[in-house]
Amino acid sequence: MPTLTLRVAGPADASAIAGLANRYTYQQLSSAERHGGFLTGSFSVPAVLAMLASVPGQVAYHADKLVGFVLNSRLPAAQYPPLVQAICALLPDLTYRQRALTDYQWFFYGPVLVDADYRGQGLLPRLFAASRAALAGRFAIGIAFIAAENAASLRVHTQKLGLEPVGSLQFQGGTYHLLVFPVS
Repeated sequence: MPTLTLRVAGPADASAIAGLANRYTYQQLSSAERHGGFLTGSFSVPAVLAMLASVPGQVAYHADKLVGFVLNSRLPAAQYPPLVQAICALLPDLTYRQRALTDYQWFFYGPVLVDADYRGQGLLPRLFAASRAALAGRFAIGIAFIAAENAASLRVHTQKLGLEPVGSLQFQGGTYHLLVFPVS
């Protein structure tokens, strides 16, 4: 693996994060490329800045090139796009370890991305571990949502990172799985 620098994401990273994220959205990738994973939605610099200001994220650079990131957030529901607003409305009805998700101190984990040239080298587990370590003591659980069609991301998050499914949501013709993990 090339030498990578991992660190907490800051406002100066927002433009690079938005640029990398928008290269890997569902709309930008061919159906063959989507098999490697994709992001849902689109990402503006102001939206990334709002996420970074709400909960710290992580970035990975190879020299001066952003090659991966984990964004986390905890914004008022109205500041999220409609899909995330629908998920926020569902959270009080979902449970994790016999407690409502909203009984926990929680945040949204994601979007997360590793550039295609850097996949399969253990970068996402490193970013995930760094994110958990940075948020330990501040949050009890992270909540993720992944499109059912995004089998690569579901597999990595459930089989390699240990996220647990807690529910699903139908939204505008798509199915999204909701997953949870303990921060510490």
